[in-house]
Amino acid sequence: MTSTLGNVYRSFVVIALGGLLFGYVIGITSNVITEQQIICKANDVTARPGSMTSFGYGQCYELTPLTKGFMSSLNLIGACLSSLFAFSYGDTMGRKLEVQVAALLYFIGSLGTALSPVLWGIYVGLAVYGLGIGFAMHAAPVYIAEISPANVRGMLVSAKEGIIVLGMFLGFFTGYAFNGLHYGGWRYMVGIGSIFSLVMGAGIIAVPQSPRWLVLSAVRDRGIIQDRRNSLFEEAKQALTFFRKSASTEEVNSEMSTMRSEIEESVGTTPAKCTDPLNFPKPLIIGCGLVMLQQVTGQPSVLYFATNIFKSAGFGNTAALSSVGVGLVKLLATLFTVFRVDNYGRRFLLTVGISLMIVALALIGTAFIFRVCNEPNTALKDCSADHIGLPQGWAIATVIGLMIYVSGYQVGFGPISWLMISEIFPLRVRGPALSMAAIVNFGFNILMTLTQQILQDAFTPAGVFFGYLALSILSLIFVFTMVPETKGKTLEEIERMMSGKRQEARGGPIEASSSPLELLGEEAIWALAWVPVAASQRKWKSFSRDTSVPAGPHSLIARADERDPHAPSETSGTAGSSLSSSQC
Repeated sequence: MTSTLGNVYRSFVVIALGGLLFGYVIGITSNVITEQQIICKANDVTARPGSMTSFGYGQCYELTPLTKGFMSSLNLIGACLSSLFAFSYGDTMGRKLEVQVAALLYFIGSLGTALSPVLWGIYVGLAVYGLGIGFAMHAAPVYIAEISPANVRGMLVSAKEGIIVLGMFLGFFTGYAFNGLHYGGWRYMVGIGSIFSLVMGAGIIAVPQSPRWLVLSAVRDRGIIQDRRNSLFEEAKQALTFFRKSASTEEVNSEMSTMRSEIEESVGTTPAKCTDPLNFPKPLIIGCGLVMLQQVTGQPSVLYFATNIFKSAGFGNTAALSSVGVGLVKLLATLFTVFRVDNYGRRFLLTVGISLMIVALALIGTAFIFRVCNEPNTALKDCSADHIGLPQGWAIATVIGLMIYVSGYQVGFGPISWLMISEIFPLRVRGPALSMAAIVNFGFNILMTLTQQILQDAFTPAGVFFGYLALSILSLIFVFTMVPETKGKTLEEIERMMSGKRQEARGGPIEASSSPLELLGEEAIWALAWVPVAASQRKWKSFSRDTSVPAGPHSLIARADERDPHAPSETSGTAGSSLSSSQC
């Protein structure tokens, strides 16, 4: 298997470098935007405070909490902007070109930031780096999923999350290594990213385009001359041969034939419009729901309190290294998911991971009720942040809770959310749909970052953690009721399953439920979920006549008794039929 998929694994490493660079900037940010690096330390006679336009390499800057938050968020803001661009043009560019553009933006952003002698140039460089994140995170999960066979697809797409965590590790250690170079070490931290981007840009040259994207382009562009279409099909075959290195010609031809017939049947002949993902409410609600819940269940706040939690537990000056310990736990949990996701399945790991998060948040929230002020005769509300701590027993409990939470997140939401997104959307709208999910993800990430302190001031840390606990319970219900299992299925089989076709999938036919309500229960749930969307667009009447959109829940239940539970379920029409008439 290793020799057969050697080129897949090597290609994965190059593509996943985009994730490593994302994780790397997360890891170095706390060491860059800190005192005696980019921020001036109070009463430091060696500091040379600068302004937005002052020129010089030994400068530091007196940033307000708002400007510090803005600088920390520039990467995410850039990622949102490039995700919006990829939303409209990602499928036209192709997966390989997106990775190449990401590598170029990473290089310009990291080197530009490191070499900028003015503050506004630093801002621009960080934003450009963020643009690279958006393109890399849009292309990577789809590219990896489309070049991987079904039996290792889950492992490889999940491994991308492991590469992001590895990037965080590199960022932590790079920050630690250069932290002693006051008011200049941050330039080395940021500049090192340009080295990885060069490797990424050089490596992707040798990786072919996604064969599925090439076939999609050939099928969609029926208006081009026949020789061009034949050339695209031939290029797709050569790419598939590259990714199935030791496979026989017959095996490659068989996979190519299946891929072509499935794509021709489902995608239609016109490029996806910006609103086409809305024609697939089921995967859209699943995908956007997962990445939204991934952000609002507390990871930013839990990690924000990591250092204080270790200080309260008595780790003293070594608390600054807590990020390394947390990173190690994140990496180990991610590696477990990477190597077990194709055995245990997506739903099971999501359930286990979210359950661990619920236990951890309950423990941390309870512990924070018992916060105390270490200043004599000072009330907690009047106590400075540096003197607020926890009793020793509760402090140790929060350290345990922190590690449980990080493990649960990396077993479930961390890797599985993006894996599901790369699988559940039909090929024709996979690019725009992934952009939608990325925009939701980055948007809620920015929202959580900017409102974190506001929420803590309004509800206290304990109240915020209990709020995250409630959202985690909601997440568990969401997984139980909405998220399907895609383990072991090809992308084409998943597309049939998500579009409502009850055809034979790998391992045998899909079993029908014995109860009429169970038989139609999933369809009824999706009909109910789709009602607000339809109502908001004032198109319910037209939707009810369109067989590609769920019928009303009551009519579905009324039809339950008329359906033979042992007969194949009715199809709701092919994806191509509903998409061919869609307009932006």
